[in-house]
Amino acid sequence: MTTDPDRNGALAGLRMSRATPLPSDGFRRDRQILYASRTARAFGAGSLSVALAVDLATSYSALVAGIFLGVSMVAASVWSVAAERIERSIGRRSTFVVSALALAAGGFLLFGWISSPYVVVLAGLLGGILASSSDIGPLPTLEQATLASVVGEQSRTPAFSRYNLMGYAGSAAGALLAGPLTSFGGGLLPASHDLVLLLYGLTGVGLIPGYLRFSKEADRLPQVEPRRPLSPDSRKKILTLSGLFSVDAFGGGLVANFLVTLWLRAHFGASESVIGVVLALAMVGAAGSLLLTAPLARRFGLVNTMVFTHMPSSVLLILFAFAPTLAVAGGLWVGRSLISQMDVPTRQSFVQAIVAPEERTAAAGYTTAARTTSALGGPVTGAFLSLGGPWTAAPFVIAGTTKVAYDAALYSGFHNVEAPEEAPLRRRRS
Repeated sequence: MTTDPDRNGALAGLRMSRATPLPSDGFRRDRQILYASRTARAFGAGSLSVALAVDLATSYSALVAGIFLGVSMVAASVWSVAAERIERSIGRRSTFVVSALALAAGGFLLFGWISSPYVVVLAGLLGGILASSSDIGPLPTLEQATLASVVGEQSRTPAFSRYNLMGYAGSAAGALLAGPLTSFGGGLLPASHDLVLLLYGLTGVGLIPGYLRFSKEADRLPQVEPRRPLSPDSRKKILTLSGLFSVDAFGGGLVANFLVTLWLRAHFGASESVIGVVLALAMVGAAGSLLLTAPLARRFGLVNTMVFTHMPSSVLLILFAFAPTLAVAGGLWVGRSLISQMDVPTRQSFVQAIVAPEERTAAAGYTTAARTTSALGGPVTGAFLSLGGPWTAAPFVIAGTTKVAYDAALYSGFHNVEAPEEAPLRRRRS
């Protein structure tokens, strides 16, 4: 009879935690649902990052488009924090379903009425319009907490690496197919990218059957109700990390794919198909790099892996601003992607590792909501693009510099904080 290492690891990890050991059924299916959900949401976000940027640019200025993006990211972050409270009220599975319905509603609203600024704002306020990232909002918050609950300590970082790898693969496919979908669906409604928006709404509906099939283990609530979502010790760590992540997120918000699309169009006159290829190659590169994340984390530790892969990518981001040609810009963007995202699964795994099992949704919610500051990047970059000339390089320089500062602060504050599975690594070093 074959065995499931992740299931065995999950059982072992849970026996050592404060949680009651889980029954053995459902773990593999739960992971498959989470990986599939991440892929589908990322496909929608990848196509939307190209399509929505051009859709909005046809009716609004770059500044206004950036503000719309900011509204959607603020709303997604607010819903990230609310997810923990909603989960305790109606259960995790029901919270998943409600969040998927909000994503679907946002897509359908944009499909029908993207020319109305009021409808665009309403769609953004629902928290599911993710035209720059698929790891913001209530669904990733819930998914991360659920994934950590169905794998053991030794399997957690590899599981998050696979989870994010599937996300980048989905984003790459979405960005690559945005152009063809645009051409195919251009005649359905006056909006030039209506088919992409329709498919985004249908994606939200399609997620619901999978969420309804979560096992009881994945859906269950903590056995002990804490007086606060986080204990005092966990709260200090998570709020400090959230502050640091907000700095990184602000830099990322300046150069979100949605805004890079606008920049490549304004600076080089790049077509949607060319931009889609560049973004797709970047996401494929990011996905490939995740295969190295778990081995590096085992060898060097989670925090070291986060910092020393992320910092060089910030230098490439600054150089991107001064690329003389589209080919050089594309090469730098793809090169940056090869190392810029290796901190994502390690960051998610680290957050889940340093809190108690019953605090995981709250921890994911706070750290995800910290990315609210990325919403400020949209209007800032939109304003710089509207100014034109040398100002168009400013967002990338500011973003790269900000991210370097974040890496230095993260290492200074947390290089001595270890996940439970890193104890053997500490013994080897001593």
